[in-house]
Amino acid sequence: MLEWTLDGPVGASFLVLLALTGLVYLGAVRRGERLDRRGRRWPRQRSACFLGGLLVLVIDLYSEIGIEADLRLTDHMVEHMVMWLVVAPLLAAGAPVRLAFYALPRAGRHRLGRWLRSRPVSVLTSPVGSVSVFSAVLLIAHVPAVYGLTLRSDFAHETEHGLFLLTSLLVWAPLLGVDPLPHRPSRKGQALCMLACMVPMALVAAWLSSAAHPVYGHYVALLGQAALSDQRHAAMVMWIGGIPGFAVPAIARYARPRRVGAPRLSSRRVPA
Repeated sequence: MLEWTLDGPVGASFLVLLALTGLVYLGAVRRGERLDRRGRRWPRQRSACFLGGLLVLVIDLYSEIGIEADLRLTDHMVEHMVMWLVVAPLLAAGAPVRLAFYALPRAGRHRLGRWLRSRPVSVLTSPVGSVSVFSAVLLIAHVPAVYGLTLRSDFAHETEHGLFLLTSLLVWAPLLGVDPLPHRPSRKGQALCMLACMVPMALVAAWLSSAAHPVYGHYVALLGQAALSDQRHAAMVMWIGGIPGFAVPAIARYARPRRVGAPRLSSRRVPA
């Protein structure tokens, strides 16, 4: 926590984007509270979750966790696990879609409702669609050629982070159920989604732990013979963190304040 870096111009730009995201969220809260005719106030725990997620992401990427991620596969895996299992559920718990309904005028809410019911969004937020996209991105990111590219290119690395956040948000938003999305899985569906998300993590962890040699040459050049041990420790991080990590929805149910700004979407009605 005592060492920080911006990780070059691309990393600095990503940090600015995170700061702007937080400002936009707070601006939407103020606008919604000012315009709401019934005097409803946006739940403070929602704001705390969203801003807390941004703060954890800044710590994850720009403190020594991010610095060590370029030097050790174990730390790189910790960096990614924090994004998947801490940052994404916190951002989803902030209910950004519901906030948009809360802050937009009537015409904007109608447009947003139609967009959310569009076929691409409906497919991406469905249990099968969200888990498939998340799994594909996770598996492709750990292909040695792709992984090596993200270590050589700051742009590729930040793009990977953006994809990790986006795809994990697609998984967590329906699981937490605080945003008015087209699909909200049942308890059984939630359990199946969580189990499905563990599969790609288990596959990567099994591959890294069973490999007889280091699979990423970058770490061999830095660590020498210790690279194989580091690789097995990284696999252990996935086993210990990733397998039980998707049980968070059961814990996150503590914050279900009264709903503000939009009902659940249906095929017949546009949110008012």
